[in-house]
This record gives sequence, structure tokens and C-alpha cells, in this order.
Amino acid sequence: MKEELIRFLATGTLICSASAEWGGGTLPLEITCYLGNKPPPLKYVSSVRAIVFRNSSVLVVRQANGHMYILPGGRREKGENLLKTLRREILEETGWTLLSTELLGFMHLHHLGDKPRNYEYPYPDFLWPVYLAEAGNFIAEAKIPDKWVFESGFQPVDEVRKLPLDEFELLLLDAALKLRHS
Repeated sequence: MKEELIRFLATGTLICSASAEWGGGTLPLEITCYLGNKPPPLKYVSSVRAIVFRNSSVLVVRQANGHMYILPGGRREKGENLLKTLRREILEETGWTLLSTELLGFMHLHHLGDKPRNYEYPYPDFLWPVYLAEAGNFIAEAKIPDKWVFESGFQPVDEVRKLPLDEFELLLLDAALKLRHS
């Protein structure tokens, strides 16, 4: 791992680590989540995510395959800063604008396998900044249909905790709730 990345990771507070397999098992990853308020080096950022609140509810996204998650966001386009990416992706995926944002932490994703052919993202390590955000207005016509997001909507925090979410999502939710109430 490059020294610059090691130094950046040391600025965060580790909250969990897990293994995952993307692409039907073809992309094994180690995912490590950190809390912190320092933005990551852009050259490692492939995507930007947020836990989005509206009053006492959390935005939940459901994919066509039924998988649910609370970290909507997406790929950073060339030349975009982190907040521009976040606002664009949340609007395109869910139709919601964002009133406020605050950096909560970041996810460090490390590939455990060989680099895939034609892979255009940072390899073997990449970062996802994770924000705490407050929803603004809903603009239905801003949503761009895609193969990933089937639907999204706000659910009370107590109901979100009952969903089949990854452990790191629940830990990030807890951290977001603490930050929100501090």
C-alpha cells in the first residue's frame, strides 16, 4: 500500500472491517470503515456516499434484486469535487436534493484478487467518502432510471435497524445519529 494512503487511513478512527464479493464473486474485497472529517486524496476516490436523513427518517434504497442499503451515491466523474458528485448522484438515483452535508468518514476498499481487465478505477485500493446529509426537496423528474436502483424512500430509524443491512451500514448509521445530535 502506498505511503500516502497509509498516512490518510491513519487520520480516521477504525469502526469495522468486513469481506465482500462483488460481481457474482469475481471481485473479492476487504472493506474497512473509518470515522473522520478529513477529505481523502481525490486520486483514490471512485465513489461518494451518504446517509441521508429527513426529520427522523433515513433514505433507504432498494435494488431490483431486492438488496437494500442506506448509502446511496455513486461514481465520481472526472473533474468533480466530492460534494458535486454526492449531490448529483443522490438526485439522479433518488430524486432528492440535499440541504446540508457533513463528512462522516470513509470506506477503504481493497481488492483481494487480480485486477480485472479494462478496470478503470483505482486499484488495488480505493476510497468512498461517506457523508451525513439532510434531504431537501424531492424532484421526481430528476431521477435517471438505471439497472441498480429500483426504488427509494424514507423509513424511521427504528425500522431501518430491522432491515437486512451490512454491519458497516448500521455502524455508520449510529455514528451519523451521534453526529447529528451533537
